[in-house]
Amino acid sequence: MEYTGLVNKFKVNRPLTDEERRNRLDPAKRLEVSPNYFSSTIRMNSRYLEVVDKYYGWKGALTFVTGALLVVCLGMVWIAANIFFVDGLMGNPDDRTANMLLGIGPLLLSVTVSSALIWLIFRECFRLTHYPIRLQRDLRMVHVFRLDGTVFSVPWDKVFFTLGRGNRAFGVQTWDVRGHVLADDGVTVVETFCFALAWPEIKGLHEYWEYVRRYMEEGPEAIAPDTLAYLPIADRRETWGFGLLRLALNLPGLTFAQLIMAPAFLLFSIGRWFAMRTCRIPVWPKHIEEACVVEAGDPFAKDASSNPKNLWKVM
Repeated sequence: MEYTGLVNKFKVNRPLTDEERRNRLDPAKRLEVSPNYFSSTIRMNSRYLEVVDKYYGWKGALTFVTGALLVVCLGMVWIAANIFFVDGLMGNPDDRTANMLLGIGPLLLSVTVSSALIWLIFRECFRLTHYPIRLQRDLRMVHVFRLDGTVFSVPWDKVFFTLGRGNRAFGVQTWDVRGHVLADDGVTVVETFCFALAWPEIKGLHEYWEYVRRYMEEGPEAIAPDTLAYLPIADRRETWGFGLLRLALNLPGLTFAQLIMAPAFLLFSIGRWFAMRTCRIPVWPKHIEEACVVEAGDPFAKDASSNPKNLWKVM
């Protein structure tokens, strides 16, 4: 659960930091790790690779937690409002002032907290189901959905890729693979986007970086064997069952941890279902779709229709 960029926005109109320069990921340099798609791929073909954003994997967790807290806060609003208005303004004149003073503090506090929780819920809900990133290999372009639903495109070779430091959720330092779009001076960051994985171990991030890097630099044949399944979300909302599965996949290969977290995943899946049902499915602009037409018979053209029946066994 790493929400840097979603809750607190990425800082832009600022120079690259020394840490970002040290952690730069060079598209021309092959890292000696096995590429890993981390269950993030929507579709792939010889022309482009489409993957999800960093926030898709844990979507619903924030909604459930803040929603549960909101219910408690609204209960506090109701109690405090009764003390202030009913027992205070409209109550016994002898106790009016005391009840108003007793109710005003909790009322203002609970209204403020409730407003903040509603704002957090709107970070995941009533927006887009996901924010896809399309890596167009033939034109060496990267197309990205912003959080406000708009789209920008930037040449692959103009992006400064680096490891970005996330918030220390539960005291654990996580990192992600970020792309910075720079101004003409080659130093000032004007736009930032993130790939799917947020992870505490650098090796895992290098594996994911190699997945997208090898596609762009070496072609689909370099990662096709490592792409075991595709997310069924390109033109539809995921089912509740798939959403639960995708939440569990945030702990890949950690079966014991998945079992321990199973009750939390089940609760988060309720928030995920609600969030997905309130969000719109992203639709690429016409000019991008026209530039990304897949040739008939493309041997690397794969999407969710290519998935095996027992999806949970391979993802």
